[in-house]
Amino acid sequence: MIIIKLKKGKEKKIKNGYLWIFKDEISEITGEKIDGELCNVFSHDYEFIGKGIFSKSSNISVKILSITDEEINEKFFYKKFVSALKLRAEFGDSYRFFHAEADGIPGLIIDKYEDFLVIQFRNKGVENKKEEIINALLKVFENNIKGIYERSDFETSSKENLERNTGLLYGVEPPDNFIIEEEGIKYIVDIKNGQKTGFFFDQRKNRIYIRQFSKDAVGLDAYSYTGGFALNMAKYGAKKITAVDKDEYALELLKENAKLNGVLDKIETVYDDVENFLSKTNEKYNLMMLDPPSLIKKKTERFKGVQIFKKISKLGIEKLEDFGILSLCSCAYQADISLLVESLRRSVENEGIMLQNLDIITQSNDHPWILQIPESLYEYMPSILAHIIHSMKYPQKYWGPELYLGAQGPDVFFYVNEEEYQKVGDELHKLSST
Repeated sequence: MIIIKLKKGKEKKIKNGYLWIFKDEISEITGEKIDGELCNVFSHDYEFIGKGIFSKSSNISVKILSITDEEINEKFFYKKFVSALKLRAEFGDSYRFFHAEADGIPGLIIDKYEDFLVIQFRNKGVENKKEEIINALLKVFENNIKGIYERSDFETSSKENLERNTGLLYGVEPPDNFIIEEEGIKYIVDIKNGQKTGFFFDQRKNRIYIRQFSKDAVGLDAYSYTGGFALNMAKYGAKKITAVDKDEYALELLKENAKLNGVLDKIETVYDDVENFLSKTNEKYNLMMLDPPSLIKKKTERFKGVQIFKKISKLGIEKLEDFGILSLCSCAYQADISLLVESLRRSVENEGIMLQNLDIITQSNDHPWILQIPESLYEYMPSILAHIIHSMKYPQKYWGPELYLGAQGPDVFFYVNEEEYQKVGDELHKLSST
């Protein structure tokens, strides 16, 4: 087993619940450095700190599995799965069953689709424990699982020295077009080929939330995928919805979903790039969902992220009716609430438009997060619901990010270049992560 000795004082954060160890926090490594091997972690004074998964290729060298010297075996996984199942007792038959660090096992994602489980192994350590994990799952669900399917074909798998594996791990394969139900809406899910594991469970709260604004709405579901927002708008009274995506296959599934829910007559699908569509359409909307794919992946890209989200927001707001509602979503940890607020603020500069925040929504409750690990507030998922009010041209200095977030006082940030924005953005990022 690999032995990790930390630099002096670096054990404190682990004792306080932050369970990632970075390369520059390690003073000594004993043993062969193999990706995915279990390791014991000790303080500078040789106090046992925890047991974790070692990675030689990642900047995060160790992710702690346990702060006790317990065996990482089938019994260990069983206890974690029992706890996860209790937490999700009210979620019906389809949901995110296990959410990596937030449920106690870094790199393990499990989604439940009725009586099928879909797994992503996101590091070599959990992949090495595949057999124990499957056996523990079968015990927790008392063999009431028809099949367990792997979808470890995510984008960054090569960085963890993982094969992009997909395929059956247990039982029978899921049907090609599998139907699930979420809060009264039915969805056809392609478990084998769809994005992520086939469905975006993380957006459950947003899908339900927009129902209250849907009556008589003319809606836009931009980056629609298979129509989660469009279907909820349609079922809850919207007159007409346009769904835009450049994934032709997803749009075909959206049409099938609309038929399944009896709302095909309300939804128009458009195969196009969202920015191109918004630039050309003459349609006006009063309910708009902007849920782009992950646009930035590194802290150094935050300035770039503001520019991208600003452009998307500006295009959307130009097509939004007075008093219309816009939801801007992010699925990247670096594109946090402060970045979305700044992007929205900049998108209406000098336009005589005031944006009134209605709500800030994070990932659904089957995607819990750990307060001591801000990164578990996902690599996602803030969503800002803003209400447009056209008014006189207010002086720009009165509308800074703090005011939009509801704080007292007109504190303002002006970003004149990338270096200055990055400096202030880092401070906002720290605030939003505490």
